[in-house]
Amino acid sequence: MTAVQMETIPVRVMNAEDLRPPVITEEAEPEHFTCTTFVLQAATANNPDANLADVLKLDPQRKDATIMAIDNAVVVCHTYRQTKDPANQVAGVPFPNGSYLPAGAAIAVSGTGPLWVVATTVASNSRVSVAINRRGSA
Repeated sequence: MTAVQMETIPVRVMNAEDLRPPVITEEAEPEHFTCTTFVLQAATANNPDANLADVLKLDPQRKDATIMAIDNAVVVCHTYRQTKDPANQVAGVPFPNGSYLPAGAAIAVSGTGPLWVVATTVASNSRVSVAINRRGSA
């Protein structure tokens, strides 16, 4: 038997990144829900913010949420300042400055930004239920 002699041939590789095996990435996104009900009351001199609530805070982990007006209509606003608009504080809310949400209706949103709700009546308490779907652990 004779041994085969191997020669070394120099090779210059121009596309080394193409020769690597693909990196398999799998996104594991555990999710959990949080549910809350806010009770909005009539604003008073002692508590001028009783008729509004910051129902969705800035939350980078939030995927989506649902806001439901239970008893009375509310106006959904994107800032605290918008909740203070006089157009949102009158009975009937003929020209709301925000998204009008009648009693028994719900709005579904996706994203991570904050949202406020303001009650449109002072006759009775206004309940607002919020369900949030978040990424990550509980």
